[in-house]
Amino acid sequence: MRLVIPVEPMGAVRMTGRGKWVKPAAQRYIEYKIVVGWEAKRQARLEVPIQKPIRIRELVFVMPIPKSRTRQVKPGDFHTSRPDIDNLFKGVTDALNGIIWEDDSLICEIGRQLKIYGDPPRIEIEIEEASA
Repeated sequence: MRLVIPVEPMGAVRMTGRGKWVKPAAQRYIEYKIVVGWEAKRQARLEVPIQKPIRIRELVFVMPIPKSRTRQVKPGDFHTSRPDIDNLFKGVTDALNGIIWEDDSLICEIGRQLKIYGDPPRIEIEIEEASA
C-alpha cells in the first residue's frame, strides 16, 4: 500500500499531562496527527486496521524549501536541519495507529527513510504485511 499525504511533515512533540492542552506546539501536533490520520484513512479505505506484522518499505519526508534558501537548496537535496528524522517517523507512526495498523508495535521492519527538500511538502509511505 502506498500513501501520499499532502501535509508538511512535523516531528513528534513531547507532551505532559497539562502541557498538551496549553502548549501551542502540542496543539499543532495533535491537529497534525488528525490530518495525517484522516488523509491516510481516505486513501487506504481499510475496513479494519492491519493486525499483522508490518514492513515499512519506504518513508519519505518531503520538507518545504525555505524562501530564504531557494538558491542554495534544490528539490531532492537532503534536509539536514530539524526536525530529526526519528521524530518525524514517530509523528507518522503515532498518527496511523488505529487507522492503518492497530498499533505501531506491529512495525517489525523499516526500509529506506529519507528527509529531503521538495515541493509540495508531503509524506510518502509504502507499507506491506511482513513475512519472515
